[in-house]
Amino acid sequence: MYFRFGAAIVLLVIVSVIGVALEKQNLTYRRAISQQRYRLDVLVEEYAQRRLQAQRLGAPARTIKSLEQQGGDVKKPPRSAQAGPSSPLSIPRATLLLPHLQEDRHR
Repeated sequence: MYFRFGAAIVLLVIVSVIGVALEKQNLTYRRAISQQRYRLDVLVEEYAQRRLQAQRLGAPARTIKSLEQQGGDVKKPPRSAQAGPSSPLSIPRATLLLPHLQEDRHR
């Protein structure tokens, strides 16, 4: 009789210890996922800021055209300084988009 009672108590303790361990592991995974989502949000924000900065840095070309139309004294840069086919500025915009991030943000 005492043996059954002792076995039941030991079984309950083992089940509760396993439950606590699983909850602790689950909490660790949730914390890691939360950190990854935060990092992803930071990276998406940084990506947007970099794109905005790149667009702003591209604005001088439009400014130069407007100055030329107004008759300002502006010299064009030499051909080697302009964006050529091997230049990183010639990357199509479609390759810069991150559509998989848009899908993840809606979840």
